[in-house]
Amino acid sequence: MRTKKMKYLWFVVILAIFCLTLFLARSRSKVLMRNRIYRQWSEHFVVKDGKEAYVRTTNSDKNTVVLSEAQSYGMLITVEAASKGLASQEDFDRLYRYYKNHRLDDTQLMSWKQIINKGKVTVEDQNATDGDLYIAYALIQASNQWPKQAKEYQKQAKAILEDILKYNFNEDTGVLTVGNWANQDSEFYNLMRTSDTLPHYFQVFYQLSGNGQWLKIKDEMLKRLDQISSHHETGLLPDFIWADEEGTRIADPKTIESKYDGAYSYNACRLPYNLAQSQDKTSQKLVKKMLDFFMKQRNIYAGYDLKGNTLNQHQAASFIAPVVYAAADENDYLKLVQQSKYIFMQDLPLGNYYDATMTTMIALDLF
Repeated sequence: MRTKKMKYLWFVVILAIFCLTLFLARSRSKVLMRNRIYRQWSEHFVVKDGKEAYVRTTNSDKNTVVLSEAQSYGMLITVEAASKGLASQEDFDRLYRYYKNHRLDDTQLMSWKQIINKGKVTVEDQNATDGDLYIAYALIQASNQWPKQAKEYQKQAKAILEDILKYNFNEDTGVLTVGNWANQDSEFYNLMRTSDTLPHYFQVFYQLSGNGQWLKIKDEMLKRLDQISSHHETGLLPDFIWADEEGTRIADPKTIESKYDGAYSYNACRLPYNLAQSQDKTSQKLVKKMLDFFMKQRNIYAGYDLKGNTLNQHQAASFIAPVVYAAADENDYLKLVQQSKYIFMQDLPLGNYYDATMTTMIALDLF
């Protein structure tokens, strides 16, 4: 009898060791995958220029295009990479210096686009709201990562947030505009980029600044998304909507960017990631409705109309990665993780800045 107990005990011990070994191997595999993704991204897209660094969005030998969106993603990625021991404070500060040297005159907002050609730089004198929102959040994250510089990073983040409210806020509707150029004299004053809805960021902005306006913006922009979502079984949201005092409606094709302005396209594809970061009821309601739609699809394609019809017959990591992030902690949606995790296992699509950057940012968050 004692011999049987000992055999059973040894079996349990061996099984536990096997399971632990398997768990550690899988964990190590995820870490190696994450590290590879970040290394590929940083080596290909981050360009050091003296004490600065910028994120290039093109592969052309003639012109290099830098966007505030790209620079802000770079800052977010670098902070997260630093928390994993993959990047340094100097890596972040190089990107930070580039931002500071490309602010619009008399503001803390970054020029939305710079074109570098043979050492000469052409700078657009407008901003894009999403880029500056991400930069402010990256600075707040940096203040947590490097406490010795916290005061500087937080001071700059507050300055950016003040200018966003000054130049990128529609006082009539309580919604953020798409840029400083979409002011009261513009026909686009009531146009809202849905992916500018960043409920978790807005909550953090309130905690830093103490300005309750950020909570009002959070509630108002989520309300507008909810109004659109309620009209479609898919829960999909378009790239742009009109948000005015009379109500909320979908933007027409070619309103501002492309024929897909009223569809779930390359702006709205970020929403599963944006919304899943927040635990408020409306954000969770919106993201789960979208996940329910994707659960019924065999594949996730690069764009849909709001009825769920595909716009393209190809896949893109910028559409897949945010869905994987949103589904990762939800047992009901693990199918989406399993069928789409291949995007993290293969080499980054270095020919596409946006796909590669979204994949990198979400890999660093997940693994």
